[in-house]
Amino acid sequence: MVKIKILEHKKHKFMWLDEYLWMWDTPQEQNLQKELAKKSFGDVLVAGYGFGILQKYLFKNKKVKSIITIEKYREVLDEIKRTDILYGKIIVEDFYKISENKKFDCVIGDIWPDISKQFLNDYIKFKNKANKILKKNGKIIAWGQDYFEYLIAKN
Repeated sequence: MVKIKILEHKKHKFMWLDEYLWMWDTPQEQNLQKELAKKSFGDVLVAGYGFGILQKYLFKNKKVKSIITIEKYREVLDEIKRTDILYGKIIVEDFYKISENKKFDCVIGDIWPDISKQFLNDYIKFKNKANKILKKNGKIIAWGQDYFEYLIAKN
């Protein structure tokens, strides 16, 4: 069980997960999530719900046929439901434990604490799992992907 707390400041929300600032809904974050959604198409799987910003933009993308979100913590969803609606089909499960039977055109990830070299292994773990559930000619889209891929290429 995790402790979720959402604080508001100047009309923006900040989510704390076990005392760690995990998510926010500032204009910059809205724009970043909108860009991830624009790159998406077909059947999309999202690892992590957050505030549902990405899902909201995915629903507006006419190239997207279906959206499934895998959220590890029921507590996140319960807290979001208190102040906002939930977008799309959501499965409460650990992304790394989901079945690899269903394949997706896009797998989107934002499940590591920060875009920092210390979380490169988290990104690689996500990428390896995402590749197992990706359709041929599918696309992995991730928060901080360019930076993490730079680090991989550099090594």
